Amino acid sequence: MGLDRLARRLVVIALAAIDPERLVAEALSRRGGRGPGGVPFGAALALGKGAAALARGAEPFLSPSCRRLLLRPHTSPALNPSDWEEHSGGHPVPDAASVAAGERLFSWLSALTPAEPLLALVSGGASAAIELPAPGLTLEDLAATQAVLLRGGVAIDGVNAVRKHLSRLKGGGALRAGGAGGVPLLALLLSDVPGDDPAVLASGPFAADPSRFETALAALAGLRSEIPAAVLAHLAAGARGEIPETVKPDDPALGRVETVLLAGVRTAGQAVAEELRELGFAVEEGDLTGEAAPAGRDLVARGRALPGETVARVLGGETTVTLSSDYGVGGRNQELALASAEILAGSRNERVLALASDGEDGPTSAAGAVVDGGSWAAIREAGVDPALALARHDSHTALALLSGALLTTGPTGTNTADVVVYLRSRGEPPVEWDSMPL
Repeated sequence: MGLDRLARRLVVIALAAIDPERLVAEALSRRGGRGPGGVPFGAALALGKGAAALARGAEPFLSPSCRRLLLRPHTSPALNPSDWEEHSGGHPVPDAASVAAGERLFSWLSALTPAEPLLALVSGGASAAIELPAPGLTLEDLAATQAVLLRGGVAIDGVNAVRKHLSRLKGGGALRAGGAGGVPLLALLLSDVPGDDPAVLASGPFAADPSRFETALAALAGLRSEIPAAVLAHLAAGARGEIPETVKPDDPALGRVETVLLAGVRTAGQAVAEELRELGFAVEEGDLTGEAAPAGRDLVARGRALPGETVARVLGGETTVTLSSDYGVGGRNQELALASAEILAGSRNERVLALASDGEDGPTSAAGAVVDGGSWAAIREAGVDPALALARHDSHTALALLSGALLTTGPTGTNTADVVVYLRSRGEPPVEWDSMPL
């Protein structure tokens, strides 16, 4: 039982390392709770899946007169009771509430003055939950485009390039919102995007956007027949210079923005790797990218190539799943785990853990899964062909047949993408692995 218990202990380690409340409190404490120029904050804004926890961390540093606005996905934890004005929107596809949240954010920012430094707490999940379509576009246009992007397996940078060029708030657009045009800003970021790029996180409401209309069009290559005509016309007009571009790196508005990274896509993995090294593992770290199933097979293959008796491979990032016309129920981490299980089949000393740090792996109740050498055969014995389930992207259905395979955390209130771990330990595991607290 040693490796099984250890894998579940690593979930606790990973989530503790990216606790937004603690990270915000530590960051603000280091600067005496003050904003840019040492001035107290006049307004505080919390966005995304981690908004509630980020807000809790900031609360002790805000004066009673500080304006507070919190915008999050519907499924993310709320901050109740609180003094924060709170709204939620759809995720991963925007809905009418997303537009209402976007309209409220625009008007709220427009009411700020340069004498009110703004604390912006930004986490992933805000792109869909907070939306304000560009002139000439509708919510239906944006929702249809986002749905195509999700099932088309487009990488997150391409998804965000499209989102930013269809919105009034993204790609630095929030910096142009009325009175916000002169407000000093401290942005504390909880990143779930590759490279922890502020321009990509939440589609960069307060960051420069290096992408252009042409970039957005390129991201839709091969998908244009499924994209609304109004969206393609808007992007084409922008590419011809008929629509102003998003905020670029030389924009003077960026001179009043200070950005601090609280945690990123490697933070949870680094904490896991440190724990494993203390337990005697030889650990290799890396980035997690690509299609989920091939990434799972590669994780095991590269893990097995590591020399030593007690080894681990720890990756942070995010995979994609390109859906076929006939698909079941799953998520990228469950698909990665199921593909890993096929390679692990028959092994007694290996495990694979795949975790979505926000607790939401695709449209399922699971955050991911833990699999071993017996998982593949056990699924078949339970009456489901695991190979067919994998081909149909039906990983949740298959893994739900296994007792204890699925990881169910519920929404965690944080979000720094995914952590996957390959574990191998030959021989009897140390007793302390079985006595670890969960």
